[in-house]
Amino acid sequence: MSDHNPKEPNINTLGIDLTELILSSLPIPSLLRASSVCNLWRSLISSPTFTSPTLSSPWFFLFGLHNTSSRNNQSFAFDPLSNSWFRLPSLHDDSSSSSFLGSGGFLFTTTPKFSYTPLLKSSWHLTSPLKYSRVNPLLGVFHDGSSGVRVFKFIVVGGVRFIGGLVDIEDRLAVEIYDPNHDSWEFCPALPADFRSGNSSQSLSSALLKGKFYVFGIYSGFVSSFDLQNHVWSEVQTLRPPGVIFSFMISCNDMLVLAGMCNAPRGPSFNIWRINEKTMELSEVSLMPQSLLYSLVDDEEDDKFASLKCVGMGNLIYVFNEEYHQKYPACLCEISADNGKCSWRRVPQLPSPVNKFHKVISFCSTVSLTHIFH
Repeated sequence: MSDHNPKEPNINTLGIDLTELILSSLPIPSLLRASSVCNLWRSLISSPTFTSPTLSSPWFFLFGLHNTSSRNNQSFAFDPLSNSWFRLPSLHDDSSSSSFLGSGGFLFTTTPKFSYTPLLKSSWHLTSPLKYSRVNPLLGVFHDGSSGVRVFKFIVVGGVRFIGGLVDIEDRLAVEIYDPNHDSWEFCPALPADFRSGNSSQSLSSALLKGKFYVFGIYSGFVSSFDLQNHVWSEVQTLRPPGVIFSFMISCNDMLVLAGMCNAPRGPSFNIWRINEKTMELSEVSLMPQSLLYSLVDDEEDDKFASLKCVGMGNLIYVFNEEYHQKYPACLCEISADNGKCSWRRVPQLPSPVNKFHKVISFCSTVSLTHIFH
């Protein structure tokens, strides 16, 4: 006989719609626990139609690749709403670690063969071969509705090709766009010649915004955009704020943002600027607090800031140190969609133990619960 008083509220008596509404307000760690309560809750949470405001904030993904054994690879994901790291299944692949990349909710290998898998799913799809196999290219995922049906495509820009074990520095490599529906590649004009001295993801950053794929030189400040519909490059311009040492271009809150390290008269600083996409003029929006900046580096090193990297998406920008001896510390900046104001905070340390990595892949992506449950 039940001890429940029928006059008192009981969640089991709620309708399905109200139950789903309540569940949708929970952060992901709580959703994962709630999915184990009963079959009904799990079916609601794992349904492809389940939506939640907590899923809109982009997560920070960090994939560490070991230089001798893939068994020592490690993968982590940071949920900004719960302020928690999750340890993910490790990457295991026989390909060269230099060919691993992440973008737009997918992981990729680019050589010796091009393949991809949705984030959090180990279901690799092998594509027809690239015309130019390459390592460290820029990769973007965009939606194309030119055929009347909205489909996602991949764009591969730049990178380095090896011929006889040597780097081919002369070939700028054509842009290649992949259509998964037809398993076909389309060849487009290569990066402008201005980028010849540094055309890999080690010296370039990229941003997708309003039908354009922007390519930006981290150290050179060169910028050009590729029109995803007309397949033409814009004129190369230079974006170099006074005192900037290196910077990254990011698409945030439907606007272009530049984030980078400066050596200003007042001392080293990490700045964020908004870019007017029409005039390409810059306006400063925020500086990282000095205490936060120095918490990311070893104060004893001369070139302490050189290993800082930056990625972003939506309303969040993540800055982290890719050096192992620092255990990959990170912080984030949240840009308000209402007033554009920025708030900074430290990201918790990665869950121990953390291995020493030969290469670190980092990017932002929103998360779907179908990635977790299916």
